[in-house]
Amino acid sequence: MFTSKYKTYLITIFCVVYSVIIVRSITVSVYDSGRARNQIYGDGYSDINAISAAHYFLDSGFTKSALLPVHNYYPKEEGKTPGAYTHYPALPDVLAGVYATLFQTASEPWLRIIPVLLSILFFLFIYKVLFEVLKNPHQAFVGGTAMVISNYFICWADNLHQHLYGEALKWLYFLLLYRHHETGARKVTFIPLLFIMMIQVNISFEQPVYLGILTLGFSIWYKRNPFTFETITGAGAVLFGFGLHVFQNAIYFNSMHLAIEDLKHAFLFRTTGTALAGQQAEASFTMSEIWSIPFNWVNRIERFFILPGWFMIALFLITYRKVKTAHPKVITLFLVLFFASISWALVMPQHGFIHSFTAKHFSILYAFMAAILLPLIPECLTTFKAKGTAYYVGFILLLGYGGVMFITQQLWPVYLQFGWLNVFN
Repeated sequence: MFTSKYKTYLITIFCVVYSVIIVRSITVSVYDSGRARNQIYGDGYSDINAISAAHYFLDSGFTKSALLPVHNYYPKEEGKTPGAYTHYPALPDVLAGVYATLFQTASEPWLRIIPVLLSILFFLFIYKVLFEVLKNPHQAFVGGTAMVISNYFICWADNLHQHLYGEALKWLYFLLLYRHHETGARKVTFIPLLFIMMIQVNISFEQPVYLGILTLGFSIWYKRNPFTFETITGAGAVLFGFGLHVFQNAIYFNSMHLAIEDLKHAFLFRTTGTALAGQQAEASFTMSEIWSIPFNWVNRIERFFILPGWFMIALFLITYRKVKTAHPKVITLFLVLFFASISWALVMPQHGFIHSFTAKHFSILYAFMAAILLPLIPECLTTFKAKGTAYYVGFILLLGYGGVMFITQQLWPVYLQFGWLNVFN
């Protein structure tokens, strides 16, 4: 796939990235205060719940709670009652319980060992996906590197909840879907994707929405038809996977009616933010908040990936004509990926608004944009220099903005503050 020069670069990048990941896995706990595993830089709250579930499964086994995670079991805080959590798929928590059983400890660093090992496969797979679609080793290397050296990858490589598993399977689904259509869309080649869809529903409710829109987009792109074998069976796989979770809850409640009512209330709470059954709403929510997501206080569009999203948007607009001429098919791919990326914010807006980690849904789109657009920067410099001082200075300022955001939002917090410097704390 890559020449020896690129392989040398790749080994160097791997060593740098995993030195940070391993340091974070050992030294940065979810129980520490600060931003290290919160908001953009992790999902510490869900990790705490996964650790609680691991302790419970290790102590009590898996069947007592019908494989549902038990929150507030560990640490046992005063005033909080342990209880099974029914509103979200349980597979990541079950896996944490499996790791705890395997290692006979639910210690946080031990639980992170297997996710880190799995992330190594994900690290390599990102490059493979880009290379297979773009057929250009330089672009694949640039795009892949933009992903793995960023917060998107480093801060989530040891994640104990749904994010690592969901993202890795999302990239796998994308590649298999691309191959499926490129090789003639035989029904048999779509069967593995149905299994991935069912697994994803039991990892997170976020990813199946993304994959559903992706499947629909590919059917329209390749077949000019939204109602295809892929979209219909894919929807069936989602319903079947969701049905498994409902059935699991029904076993726990010993009532299908109670299980359905419980999930209905959770759905209304997550879509509208309206307080239900004594739950305090996380935030008031109206449809206008959808448009404020890129601008809200967490500023996720600038901080989740290696270069800010606004930088990438500006670079895309600047190079649009050239990209459309050189890569007309990629423009269509961008469009399909864009609608898949925003789908969760439309389907579950309150959740998308509250949680900054939902920026991860732009990952594949961002990777392809980085792969194609970033190599054009030297050419843009030459072009704008020839156009005049104002154009040249403007582009230099754009590059400066990207550089400053990289230093302040990636290099300092990810690599240093919550990375290598933790060795000396």
